Amino acid sequence: MIRDDFKDNGRIVIVGASLTGLRAAEALRHEGFRGHLAIIGDEPDEPYDRPPLSKQVLKGWVPADHTKLPRLRHVDAEWRLGVAATALDRANRLVRLADGSEAPGDRLLIATGMPARRWPNAEEAALQGVFNLRTSGDAARLQAALAARPRRV
Repeated sequence: MIRDDFKDNGRIVIVGASLTGLRAAEALRHEGFRGHLAIIGDEPDEPYDRPPLSKQVLKGWVPADHTKLPRLRHVDAEWRLGVAATALDRANRLVRLADGSEAPGDRLLIATGMPARRWPNAEEAALQGVFNLRTSGDAARLQAALAARPRRV
């Protein structure tokens, strides 16, 4: 339940612009929140569905940039994409961003998910043909490598 005085004047920052961040923003608007809503994501893309990256995208059925999540409702948010949140200043109620800017907020939701597990040996991870698959950009790079018809996979 959102307090009536907060519904109109509150400021909420959501760090994480993927499925959870998007659905949280939609839920806030559905519950009547009319205040300022900022959604911060370190990837440049709007929220997209990750499971198809390792399935439909790699099979060539869907391009990597065509997995955008459907919007269930208009969120009327300030989208800050392509810039990571780097620090939280609790005293001043600010989220600091990698580009030096700040996002003020009365409430904070952290919905960042988890990074892909990295190959344990950095030298091996740097070899040509070794890929992480977490983002749509990762899927596009892997899809291009597979389209080049490598001799071994």
